[in-house]
Amino acid sequence: MEEKPPVKLSIDGHEVSVAPGSTIIEAAQKLAKYIPHFCYHPGLSIVGQCRMCFVEIEGAPKLATACSTPVAEGMKILTESAKVKSGQNATLEFTLLNHPLDCPICDRGGECKLQDYTYEYGPPLSRMVDDKKLKDKHRLISKEIVLDQERCILCTRCVRFSSEVDGKAEITVNQRGSEAVVDVFEERPMTSNFSGNVVDICPVGALTAQDFRFAARPWELKRHEAVCTGCAVGCNVEIHTKNRNPGILRPDHLPPNPQVVRLIPRDNMQVNTWWLCDKGRWGYHFHNEDADRLNTPQIRRKSGAALEDISLREVQLFIEEASKNQSAPWEFWIDDSLPHEGIAWAKEIHASWKSRGRSVASTFNLNSYSDALLKFWASRMQGPWTAGAAEWAGVKTVLSPYDYRELETIAPVLALRIGQAVRKGQIKLEKMPVPAMSAFRTDITSTAFLVNPPQSIEELESISKIPTDAKLIPLFTQANSRGLLNEGIAPVESLSKSLNGQRAKGPVFFFGQRTQNPLSTALADYLSGSPFIVVADSFKSALSERASVVLPLTPLYESQSTLTNLENRRQVSKGIFIHHPNLAELHRGGPFVNPSLRLL
Repeated sequence: MEEKPPVKLSIDGHEVSVAPGSTIIEAAQKLAKYIPHFCYHPGLSIVGQCRMCFVEIEGAPKLATACSTPVAEGMKILTESAKVKSGQNATLEFTLLNHPLDCPICDRGGECKLQDYTYEYGPPLSRMVDDKKLKDKHRLISKEIVLDQERCILCTRCVRFSSEVDGKAEITVNQRGSEAVVDVFEERPMTSNFSGNVVDICPVGALTAQDFRFAARPWELKRHEAVCTGCAVGCNVEIHTKNRNPGILRPDHLPPNPQVVRLIPRDNMQVNTWWLCDKGRWGYHFHNEDADRLNTPQIRRKSGAALEDISLREVQLFIEEASKNQSAPWEFWIDDSLPHEGIAWAKEIHASWKSRGRSVASTFNLNSYSDALLKFWASRMQGPWTAGAAEWAGVKTVLSPYDYRELETIAPVLALRIGQAVRKGQIKLEKMPVPAMSAFRTDITSTAFLVNPPQSIEELESISKIPTDAKLIPLFTQANSRGLLNEGIAPVESLSKSLNGQRAKGPVFFFGQRTQNPLSTALADYLSGSPFIVVADSFKSALSERASVVLPLTPLYESQSTLTNLENRRQVSKGIFIHHPNLAELHRGGPFVNPSLRLL
């Protein structure tokens, strides 16, 4: 089909060319010209009901809504004329008729569109003389979401998200006219795994998060770009921190660590679009557990003794002495949460130990099953879709062991994307076990296969029957499991079944990074058999409490780190940058790169 030529128009005298079918608000965005709006959101259907995005079109008798009006060739648009300003002023006056004027005590103060627009486009004084309508306030509509109906301006963003994006239709508009209110359907609490998004898209203080309410004002916060570590999808997020003044000493003399107060999604059309799941959004609290944070190298001189702070040089001597007394080779284990920088650091230490003649296992995370897994994965990397980043264009069928609601507990935002496409009729999702998938041959080029990470030879053999050029995604659950495979290391979550009932016989060096997900129980049990454990991690754990040596790492959300998600997208998390005086010796030049540690 022949492509239609772009449409040329002018906005406030500036010419712009856009694709046919674009709206005026999209054309204005291309010129970096902002048109105020409440109800419009690029991820939701267009309803044109707030009337805030009025523009004047030459030759048209009335003002038009920029969000719903398509562009036309030669169209001349004004966004700042007297007629437009009068329309915006009247819209805001109507919106404010019954809205409470309590900005100083509203949790959304400082990041409220109604507050900003009233200042910039609204009337200076209210002409309202009647009593304002009173509506329900401060009511929990889920475990995390608080509704204030008086502050609602009926933009219906939350209603459309619940219906169109999440698909559960848990929020609706009740009553009519001036009595209309947003509420949960039939007073049933929200059960969505993505409920926090209604807070993000609410332009006023009608929907707020219990987790963040009155924790901070937006101007107190510092914003940091990062990648969520809650699962393997790798959603792009902003971490908002409330920082203690570095000039004020803490009573416990620990570093002035930043306090994470919330995570919000960052737009990435290939990964999470505009959304974030609740698990990732509210799973950051482990980062604020200062009492569990590891700050200095520590050793345990004998079993049952307490860990004691010590210099890095003494740690080196302690490990050297312990190596002489061990008959079995050292095992090196990397957790699936460790970023690529940490993997490179672990490889350096592994190579340096081998070069000095220490008895070291030949590779990482090695057991009876891992070699077979890595050979299988090398064969799968022939297909461009699996070897490169997964591109969903052209996919018409998805085969999965789960329906999209079940998939929400494994890869939430991937499930959200698939669920949307299924409900729109863009793809067909068929729930089936892997053996049935291996017999599927119809239109293999437009089919994506989702499989659980194989944990046994039988599961490997079953998956290997799926054609090697098929679009295949193992449903990993940890932040960098796919990254480990790409580095030639078997992910822990694929080894759990083969570790059951086994115990490490020799000394172990474990590299981890605490996230909101617990350490694999099978791995923890396996490592507990080791007579000498070295743990490199950022927070205390059951494993570090048994360790002979503890080496502190900068937490993931505080370091620039690279993670590969389950779709093989390699992403950089910039993280929160802060100076840690106690970690200066351990982390010269970065959170993981330290020449001194290579001498271990």
